[in-house]
Amino acid sequence: MKKLVILTVCALLISCSSKPIPFTDYLVKNLLRDNLEALASPPIFKVEDITVRTIESGETTGMATADVRLRFPEDFDTVVSLRRLEPFNIAYLQYKSSFGKFSAGESQVHHAEYQFERRDGKWFIVGSRAISAPEIFPAAGSQTTQE
Repeated sequence: MKKLVILTVCALLISCSSKPIPFTDYLVKNLLRDNLEALASPPIFKVEDITVRTIESGETTGMATADVRLRFPEDFDTVVSLRRLEPFNIAYLQYKSSFGKFSAGESQVHHAEYQFERRDGKWFIVGSRAISAPEIFPAAGSQTTQE
């Protein structure tokens, strides 16, 4: 009897842990947040908000459109200086092409479509594309221009 109970409990635990993770707004937000926060250490921006606009999924693929609000505590030139980045350095070019020459305190809302794939029961971001140019919100009391 004892063996039957242990076997049943083990079977239940295995069946619960092998269920696929559903593709939800919550999952999309957390994958995006984790991905963005891992881009740079120390971080160059704070992820303030992620709003999922649309979501579609199949058995092993998913797609979501989302608005991601980022706040930059330091300006572009300070970030470049602190990280000792040189023009034409890969990180420098990536920051500049993705975020422009941001100012300290600036917020940006990026509108993008993200592609996801399920591998071994886990979801991963496999691609993205901008839907439109980001909205730029200068820090209070500042005037900035985008280059």
